Amino acid sequence: MKIIITLFFSITSLTFSLNLTLVDYHDPIANHILDAEVINDILIISAMVQGIEFYDISIPSNLNHLTNFNLSSGGGGGGGSKAKCVKASGNYAYFTSSNGIYTINISNPSNPQNLGQISGTNSLELEDLDILNNLLAVCAHSDGVLLYDISNPSSPNYISTIDSENAWTVAMHNNFLYWGDNSQLRIADITQLNSPNEINSLETGNAIKDISIDNDFLYIALGTGGINIYNLDDPSDPEFLDNYNTSTLANKIANFNDKLAVADWDDVEILEWDGNELIQIGYKNTGNRTMSIAAKDNFIYSAEWASVQAFEYGAIEGPDIDLNTWELNYPYVENGNTYSLFLEIINNGSSELIISDNYTTNSEFVIVNPLSNLLSGELQIIEIIYNSSSSNASGSYRIFSNDVDEPQIICETNGNIDGANIGEPAPDFELSYVANGNGNFILSDNLGKIIVLAFFAPN
Repeated sequence: MKIIITLFFSITSLTFSLNLTLVDYHDPIANHILDAEVINDILIISAMVQGIEFYDISIPSNLNHLTNFNLSSGGGGGGGSKAKCVKASGNYAYFTSSNGIYTINISNPSNPQNLGQISGTNSLELEDLDILNNLLAVCAHSDGVLLYDISNPSSPNYISTIDSENAWTVAMHNNFLYWGDNSQLRIADITQLNSPNEINSLETGNAIKDISIDNDFLYIALGTGGINIYNLDDPSDPEFLDNYNTSTLANKIANFNDKLAVADWDDVEILEWDGNELIQIGYKNTGNRTMSIAAKDNFIYSAEWASVQAFEYGAIEGPDIDLNTWELNYPYVENGNTYSLFLEIINNGSSELIISDNYTTNSEFVIVNPLSNLLSGELQIIEIIYNSSSSNASGSYRIFSNDVDEPQIICETNGNIDGANIGEPAPDFELSYVANGNGNFILSDNLGKIIVLAFFAPN
């Protein structure tokens, strides 16, 4: 006999009835999105493939798409230089790319004008950038942090370089420049721009992905290490206040209304310093790969691998469903055996979440304890058993409810899929080195080692 226990929790820390409501969605031409920037009423989405997207957000809840723009051709479509990060000031936006820093006139965002590369940057490996008044700072990995005078914004003028081992992300505040160098927060006094003076460095324990500064607080995104917050009363020596360990991978961050929006790979999280600790006050699993984040007023723009979503942060009058994951990927299971995975579902709204239906689309996945109606703040853990009887079992777990902005939620279920599964021996392969080595890499030559594979399209 099998005893089935249905788990319900009342999560008092999450019954704030403040959360992220989906207000708009756009499926752009661009994909492999890496960055997002809001300037005035314009949202700019920077992508490695198929160009850059411009949106009019004068109505913040509406993603009014203006144009798709390509750095090399000046028009839409594919090809050309691959855009990475973006920062804008006034009528100009500056992009780092696969072959240099570009200056774009955005005075008419429906028809951006490419003003060309900044001289001497086409051979550099470039990342994040920031603007303070007439100063542009650009991270160039082992080539340091490059400083440019943009008092003539259409024609940046090189000033100097701050040495660095691996400059990844940068933020400026008053007369100080803060940049991430692997796991070190490094600080330079930039009073004398021709000879910046590094004055301090702090160890963070994790590689720094992004830095933002707001109201004399400095925030650092640390990937799997979450978010650090520092007091900048003494800007030359930030005081560590707290760390919040986000659920997945804190990659990009954006401040709004004394709060912090976090692009956390699987989700968007809203954090706030309450005077004693950094706490989570909002959460939304986006269902996509959230790569970057931007904000305007109480509206959050989630720049995902191949999509853009707009959320409004604020009081939710009705029910609001949230899942801790949109994918259940089972390890390899021998035919005839079973394996259970668990899904956390919570109602972050202010009224009862009523479930009209929930089911799996593939009979090999069985729900042990179907989802019940949830009161405000209640959480239920759903157990779904995979019964292996054939290869490549894929399907989904579907939930229908009275959540107004997400009436249907789809969580993928995958078991014994074609290819490598968790727990199976990895198939051997051989590939030629294209960088950092010669000859071929053979997986079986590296038995006993941890091998990390990162898949990216070559074009």
